[in-house]
Amino acid sequence: MIYQEYEQESRLLVQKALKTMLARIPKQYDDEYLEYQKDLKLKYLLQINLIAQAAYAFYSIADWYVIADVGMLAITTKLLYTAIISVITLYLFKYNRKVELFDLILPCSIIGASALWFYLVNLSASPNVTIYIYSSLVFIVLANLSIQVRFTPALIVSLIITIVGLIGVYHAIDGAIEQFILYLLSYMPILGFSLVMSWGSTYKSRSIFLHHKLDSFNRQTLEFMAHTDMLTGINNRRYFERRAKTTISDHANNDKPISLLMLDIDHFKSINDTYGHDVGDAVLKKISDICKTVLRNNDLFARYGGEEFIALLPNTPQKNAQFIAERLRQKIEQASVIVQGYGPIYFTASIGVTLIDYDNYTFNDAIKQADTALYAAKSAGRNLVKQATQLQS
Repeated sequence: MIYQEYEQESRLLVQKALKTMLARIPKQYDDEYLEYQKDLKLKYLLQINLIAQAAYAFYSIADWYVIADVGMLAITTKLLYTAIISVITLYLFKYNRKVELFDLILPCSIIGASALWFYLVNLSASPNVTIYIYSSLVFIVLANLSIQVRFTPALIVSLIITIVGLIGVYHAIDGAIEQFILYLLSYMPILGFSLVMSWGSTYKSRSIFLHHKLDSFNRQTLEFMAHTDMLTGINNRRYFERRAKTTISDHANNDKPISLLMLDIDHFKSINDTYGHDVGDAVLKKISDICKTVLRNNDLFARYGGEEFIALLPNTPQKNAQFIAERLRQKIEQASVIVQGYGPIYFTASIGVTLIDYDNYTFNDAIKQADTALYAAKSAGRNLVKQATQLQS
């Protein structure tokens, strides 16, 4: 794939998401987003869950003081409830570790906690109940602020806590409408504020991830550009030489044969002069495509410069390399590109082949040998494959 098409669609999706008010994560990145949030926030969510459970249990002291007639029951039930939730939290952290689940443990436990608290308040005959019910505002705030990854659960949790809370308040004040309205006037702004804060956390999480994706695309693009020939989309000379030296060294240590091909397009200057450089570029791309189909997956090939291509054939004796080179030459000979006003034009290539001698030659010597064989193929009439050993004999 050439640079202009490299992950273009994915990049555009991310950029489009960032421009919207919702910064919605594209569906194909949902799993990656959750993994990213897991690495970033899982331990934080565990800590917040355990701290919140401890705070809720500690809050039973206030129950014991304000609604003393059910104080001991409040302490007992809250300690039991928080212990159960804490065990579940630790179990899921050890065996499940899904961040989307962890993001909901605390809000869901707050639903249960608020229901339990209103149950205790409604059991109490204390005159402090009508004032104490305002303490329940903390439930909606904590539930919404604890959600970090997805916003939709915040809406659902808010709805459930609101229903539980309003029912609990209505019964605690024996249906006194004026007191109920006063509670609503206090509750609704706090509900709205906590939802805005929850959305802010979710939006920030999405935005950070999307910018992270863009940074990742930029790094990949730079890496791609660093080792890729921009015209043909195949490896460039610098990348080839770096990889080739490592591959040759590995083969030398294991005493495995490795061969080198040098390919040059015949009369390429004439093609450029006759049909234009755009046609010359089309020929280069065509030969690159042919190399991709003829050469094997573990072969390393690149555009070496101008109209020259090079290929390193691992674990390949010279006889096999000769066969591959000949097949490549034939495929190129049969290929063509369409030129407006001329129809199809055909082209050929000359190829030099050498077996790399680990004992007597360096990598640069092998390049020179293959290049000498290539020059011999051109001198012999072009559209030929020549081996370095043929020249030595």
